[in-house]
Amino acid sequence: MKRTLVLALCLLASAPAWAIDVSPSKNTHPNIIDDTPRRHWSLFSFRFGDPKRIEKANQVNLRNVEARLQVERNPFSLALLHDRLESATLRLTFQVLNKGKRTYAFNFPNAQRYDFVLRDAANQPLYVWSADKEFLAIEGMSMLDPGDCLTFTDVLPIQDLDRPLTPGTYRIEMTLAGYPEVSAATSLTVVP
Repeated sequence: MKRTLVLALCLLASAPAWAIDVSPSKNTHPNIIDDTPRRHWSLFSFRFGDPKRIEKANQVNLRNVEARLQVERNPFSLALLHDRLESATLRLTFQVLNKGKRTYAFNFPNAQRYDFVLRDAANQPLYVWSADKEFLAIEGMSMLDPGDCLTFTDVLPIQDLDRPLTPGTYRIEMTLAGYPEVSAATSLTVVP
């Protein structure tokens, strides 16, 4: 009895040793990001799929996206530049609406989400919001569900412009970063 017990323990102790293959250079995890094209049908090809199929599925249908831009003070009075109680700024609100039936993912290469430009009557840029800014190199993504909108609000500091505004009509254009097709523009009237 003692002999069979010792023999059974030796067999049980040595059995896992045959199954263990420990090698630090051996790749022990599966390669789930496989860029090679599929040659055969696999149940897992739908889960980890072809990168081209995934990219196509994540594309934004720009016909279903609408951009709007609103300016808080329009017309803008130059008299506000001399009034110490009022700030001489324009508040801009940029909205991106999803009019489609799918959720869209907007991918951004850095921390910038939008940009805007103030142009004069000759269509020359007077102020470019991103010109004097640096953005963190952190990729980001914003999800936009059907019927929802992304809203961005910023301030255009009139007193910080290189050239002072004169009475007339100007144009403000605002664009979603990385998506130049998603843009909106409005006119700004400046009065004395």
